[in-house]
Amino acid sequence: MDIFPLDEVKRKSFHLLSIIYILAYWALPKMVVLWGLGAVIVIVVLGEGIRLRISAFNKWILYVLGGVHRMEEENNLSGLPWTLAGSFFTILFFHDRTVVLVSLLYLALGDASAALIGRCFGKHRIARGKSIEGSLACFCACCIVGLFFLKPPLIIIGALIATLIELIPWPLNDNFWMPLASATILTLLMPLIV
Repeated sequence: MDIFPLDEVKRKSFHLLSIIYILAYWALPKMVVLWGLGAVIVIVVLGEGIRLRISAFNKWILYVLGGVHRMEEENNLSGLPWTLAGSFFTILFFHDRTVVLVSLLYLALGDASAALIGRCFGKHRIARGKSIEGSLACFCACCIVGLFFLKPPLIIIGALIATLIELIPWPLNDNFWMPLASATILTLLMPLIV
């Protein structure tokens, strides 16, 4: 028996492609990244619209991407547009590069850790199928991100905020809110940490 279910590994590997626009944000001008990410969002939303309206195309996409979509997303909007939109608005609204990078990495690494560990080792359920084990994995991954970018009090606070955002049942999708809410809290707290 595999420790990590193949479908969840595929899904989170696909989710980790967000590292591409994190690296782009690190290396390129902000407007270039926004235009590129905006174009990707338009393409993804159009593709999702076609997929949800044309059954044969939907079946083909689900076959090609085999395991990337969760069962509840097969006939509904996937999490990809929400992940892209949350990242786009985080880059658009926040000007501190550290805040943006940390918030995007929380999403890429914290959310992936929560899902993989929670689905494989989660025994103590909290809400909406989330587990204490998954939340602890998210918290640890976000702390590791914080070690590279934040001062000590913010390492823990930022990781805790990101973990709570991942855990709470949000309207729309937690992938949309995780970078935005994390960036908001970090922006408010950073000036207070000397």
